Amino acid sequence: MNDRFSLRKSRAAIVSAVIAPTVMLLALLPAPASAATPKSSDASTLQACTTYIWAYANASFVSANLTSPPDYPLLARASNQGSWENFLLVPHNGQYAIWSYAASRYVTANVSGTGNGALQAKASAIGSWELFTIGIENDTPLSYWIKSSANGKYVTANVSGTGNGALQAKADRVGAWEQFDFATCAFG
Repeated sequence: MNDRFSLRKSRAAIVSAVIAPTVMLLALLPAPASAATPKSSDASTLQACTTYIWAYANASFVSANLTSPPDYPLLARASNQGSWENFLLVPHNGQYAIWSYAASRYVTANVSGTGNGALQAKASAIGSWELFTIGIENDTPLSYWIKSSANGKYVTANVSGTGNGALQAKADRVGAWEQFDFATCAFG
């Protein structure tokens, strides 16, 4: 009986010392170059992607404004990519959550009474307000749309006089202000 217990213990030690770390390392490897690129309607191929977000509406990078805590609104206003302009697209249940590296928070679409769909990097966990669908709008030049699950509206870069490039999930259709680009991400 003691020999069987020792054998089980040895197998468990091998699994925890060798196999489990190997599986974790394999999960970190990038997908092969020949892997299919995700489409907004094909949830089976979504992959995480570190990126910037570029707004075609005013030809600016999207920033998480760290000078406005605790909401950290997303604004299309930067002429250069810096630390405030880095995001991670995280696949989640067939959609994406957007993580702001600068704010160390998930982006949420604030659809509460006065939120007006404002995109803010303030969520510590992924919920329904933190999920977005991304799809291709144009092929030339390549542009994408972002649609919020919180209210079913398209994200717009509000570049009107007082909009300051604020990203808001409030558009019913995709127009010039609802087109974005993502570096190194393929959704095609």
